[in-house]
Amino acid sequence: MIATKIIGLTSALTKSKKAKIGLLLLEIAIIAVAYKSNKQEKASLGTDESM
Repeated sequence: MIATKIIGLTSALTKSKKAKIGLLLLEIAIIAVAYKSNKQEKASLGTDESM
């Protein structure tokens, strides 16, 4: 969450459209990785409780 806010601030300060698009793609990748990690963590917690 903090990383995406920093990337958002950097994007706001950047004038180049290509740089903004690159930073946006990086931000999306970070969010996707965090979502996947969170989903896997919840799944592993669910299997531990059923044992």
